[in-house]
Amino acid sequence: MNTHCRYSSPSQRLTWRAIHWFAWIAVSTYAMWVYATCEDTTLPQKLPYQFRYSDGRSPYFGKTRKWDLSDREWRNARHFIVTTWPWLVLHSVVGRAVAHAVPSLLPHYHAAFSVAFVSLKLTWFSAACYLAQHAVFFALAWMKVPALCYGVALILVSLYDLFQLDLLNVVYESHGYYCYFMSVVAFYWTVLRCFSFCMDYMSSDKENAGSTGWPEYWKTLAYVVYLPPLFLGPLQNYDDFIKSMERPKPPITVREIINYAAGLLRSAAHILLIDIMCHYFYSSALITAPHLVKRLDNTSLLGYGVIINIMFFLKYLIQYGFSGNCARIEGLRLPSPPKCVARSHLCSHFWRYIYLPIVGPERKAGWRMIAVATSFGCVWVWHSMTTAVTFWATLSFVGIALEVVLDEVRRLNCCKRLESKYMNTASSRFLKAAIGSPHYLLTIFACMFYLTTIEVTTIFFKRVILGFPIRTLHQNCDRTVFADVLKNNENHPPASCSRPRNGRCCK
Repeated sequence: MNTHCRYSSPSQRLTWRAIHWFAWIAVSTYAMWVYATCEDTTLPQKLPYQFRYSDGRSPYFGKTRKWDLSDREWRNARHFIVTTWPWLVLHSVVGRAVAHAVPSLLPHYHAAFSVAFVSLKLTWFSAACYLAQHAVFFALAWMKVPALCYGVALILVSLYDLFQLDLLNVVYESHGYYCYFMSVVAFYWTVLRCFSFCMDYMSSDKENAGSTGWPEYWKTLAYVVYLPPLFLGPLQNYDDFIKSMERPKPPITVREIINYAAGLLRSAAHILLIDIMCHYFYSSALITAPHLVKRLDNTSLLGYGVIINIMFFLKYLIQYGFSGNCARIEGLRLPSPPKCVARSHLCSHFWRYIYLPIVGPERKAGWRMIAVATSFGCVWVWHSMTTAVTFWATLSFVGIALEVVLDEVRRLNCCKRLESKYMNTASSRFLKAAIGSPHYLLTIFACMFYLTTIEVTTIFFKRVILGFPIRTLHQNCDRTVFADVLKNNENHPPASCSRPRNGRCCK
């Protein structure tokens, strides 16, 4: 068998990698530039309602273009970060001192500071709701019935969607939309954290037959209301949080202080970047106007799709990155934010509670299919079960199901013989990239349902998918190049990260 690979030396691998990245970045940048210079410039006059926040005026000196703040999740998260960052930094600095001086008081400190923060910055009612959630799941953990934990978590997540019951409506009536939105986001984050400590405690209780009947109250409460990720995320498993919190904290050094300051400045730079992009790429506002999306030419439409994904990635890079930087000051490690758009989908560290019990130790293909379908079903419920989310979850399941099927086919003896006889390293890489290209396209198309609306996604389907091969041939080649780049980097994957999600959209 010919084992010669076209990447026969490190210099050739570096050259091809540079060519691939240049092609990917050049095509994407060109499409984004065409979109930014087209009809997008007159959007504030056509959609004045979407630019009503701060009257669309830029807070930056010398900027005359309108500012797109129509993405309510980013608008509220940005306001939260800008107005409360001193409190989050103070919380972490004092926490580091407490961990060094009196480690046993650290869970009590986290619980007290977080509850006081929520009561003062939002409302006491929100703080009471989070404490009540913790009390309910604390009792469920003592009962040690996993089915009850699943059922209560599912009911709390779907209360509004199924029964039109809004537990936090009193916050909206008394303190306005901002406090309401942040309270709702934290409410649903808290459900998942409570579910996590229940399942992790019951799992550890099975391994340690002589353990007590009750979990540790202050540790579980500190985990549930830990301030940096309480509103911004990401989600961390209970066991991982406790290990990180109980790890000995050495005295802080000057180099650490510099690294922490650099992390906070990096988050500030990311906020500045997305603010500038909101002045030139009105992607959020355009989502509400499908009739204007239809007017975009093909290149502008593709640029619009690229911008939507980049803005989504940056939003969670900032939220997860800022909370992670604050936690690092204290010596805690939260899940790393996504390193790039293509790697922003991993959440195996949490969905293991659903996937692993179903798939079992043998990991058979049929059970893997059922486990994936169940996991996406839970995500579907989490995101309000809308029609657009239904399409997204279904297409995402189809994409993963195809991976499972192809993996099983490749394990057949006939396929192994064909691969060993006719395929070498270079042709195998090319074949994987070529097959992965339409699969990557399916993933992008599924995410468009999640990030936009059915009307906008339908336009993309007619113009991009059905426009093949003439209109989008260069884009399919571009995706093949990018798939090859990902394959080239698979030996050095980025850190595991949370799948970024849009919190919980307030009703």
